[in-house]
Amino acid sequence: MSAEEEYDVLVIGSGMGGGAMAARLSDHGLRVVCLEQGYWFDSGKDYAHGLNTWELEKLRGWSYNPNDRQLPEDYPIGGRIKPHLYNAVGGSTNAYGGHWPRYKPVDFRKGTEHGLEGTIDWPISYEDLAPFYDINDAEMGVSGVPGDPAYPPRPGAPRDPTTRPGKLGLKLSRGFDALGWHWWPSDNAIITTGREGRLPCNECGACLSGCPRGSLGGVHVAYWPRALRNGVDLRTGARVEKIDVEKGRATGAVYIDIATGQRHRVKARMVVVAASGIGTPRLLLMSSQRGFPDGLANGNGLVGRHLMHHSYANCDVWFDEPIEGYKGSFGAPFYSQEFYDTDPANPFVNGFTMQVGRSYGAAFTATGSHTREPIAWGPGHRRRFDEDFGNQLLVYVLAEDLPVASNRVLLDDSITDSSGLPGVRVEFQAHRNDIDLTNYGVSRLEEVAAAAGASRVRSTGAQDLQPGWHLMGTARMGNTPEDSTTNKWNQTWEVPNLFVVDGSSLTTGAAVNPTPTIGALAVRAAEYIAQNGGAITAQTVTPANADAPELDHRKVITHV
Repeated sequence: MSAEEEYDVLVIGSGMGGGAMAARLSDHGLRVVCLEQGYWFDSGKDYAHGLNTWELEKLRGWSYNPNDRQLPEDYPIGGRIKPHLYNAVGGSTNAYGGHWPRYKPVDFRKGTEHGLEGTIDWPISYEDLAPFYDINDAEMGVSGVPGDPAYPPRPGAPRDPTTRPGKLGLKLSRGFDALGWHWWPSDNAIITTGREGRLPCNECGACLSGCPRGSLGGVHVAYWPRALRNGVDLRTGARVEKIDVEKGRATGAVYIDIATGQRHRVKARMVVVAASGIGTPRLLLMSSQRGFPDGLANGNGLVGRHLMHHSYANCDVWFDEPIEGYKGSFGAPFYSQEFYDTDPANPFVNGFTMQVGRSYGAAFTATGSHTREPIAWGPGHRRRFDEDFGNQLLVYVLAEDLPVASNRVLLDDSITDSSGLPGVRVEFQAHRNDIDLTNYGVSRLEEVAAAAGASRVRSTGAQDLQPGWHLMGTARMGNTPEDSTTNKWNQTWEVPNLFVVDGSSLTTGAAVNPTPTIGALAVRAAEYIAQNGGAITAQTVTPANADAPELDHRKVITHV
């Protein structure tokens, strides 16, 4: 096994958390190495975007589910969950819709609001995170319309002009207007003006098949070019087997070169894990060793627990006239948060967002659209296809799920990856609260669709709730070593120089997509590490690093 010189920081994972962390730390002059078990995608030839069969490739080689792809860099995930998880430089931002909402102030205090089923307050507030949302938005490139009354003002967050709503956006918004319900053009991590070699969005509509123009805000086009210019050592095809710990401190990691099978050791003064809400608990649990028999940073048994992935219902909405749902960028044209907050009149807590989306092309329509009920072959196929194609749009009912301790990620030695390391098993049972909340959301969607003049609505409903698109909570931030894995700086309670910055660190799931919040937390944690690195690595530091100074905002880098 080869060894080498010591780096300042080892980052494991190159997606939203890892990419932002590597770029920000290297901006401060720290020597950073990043290990990514996947590879770079060549936007010119690897993306399904340019193929005639691109709609079908979403279900095959470009499936968001690694169990479908079964590539050497993937690892098996047992259970009923169907995770959205790409192991590649940039992670799952290589192929996503780019919908870019923030958490709200209420989302940071759900323990105080209701405290059900493992819910705790965040150790930070929206106001603590707001300046780092601004920085991350500027780095990624966001389009939208300022002034949404559902959110606090955001004077420090510049945005490109919004993507166009299209006929579908204009059509459905009339239903919200008729009911007097909130709606607003969505922020999207999709640039509409060119920048730094990235072309403006041409509204081709195939965002979930990868964007060859760089318009979609992927970490691989937003953060990694600068990180590499700064000298970050990015190693691909590098599957981390174990994080090393000596005398209670992380000293680096052992990784396997997927192509050759050879093991290597990287040494670092600090380690940051950003391997996703499934990959991070997997690695921490695989890193059991002397002093950590149940896995690293898992003395309280919480690593892998409190898995959340949002309670989703896909709803296809049809009209009797063409609304061209297949045209335009896939980023959400608009959303409604009329029912975002807990309503004491309801027998359940939390709320949901109605996120309006687009459709795809002819093949997607024929194979069942977003609710996956294919149009049957036979004499009536053409008639039904003509009724469906071009007349349909998508609405996600995205509801906040509870962080239930029994919903968890476990190692599973019966299934292994291409390197022989254990896969994982996901145990997940939807809480009755989440099912009732999501079904309530579907009813509200049916109401607004009728107000807009829809002819038909078809929904997946909320009985299954196994989409796994957003993976959160499995190494969460908290207020004490008893209720969480990390403190308010994403620093593990048990290993003071080990940090966790990805979806697993989210304390609650909110009713919005998590990627902007993951990025903002990564920027905040990177600035903390850069300013307090000496205290973090000092042998006298307390396990929770309680005596380290707060961030000096005058020293925070704000350039893009």
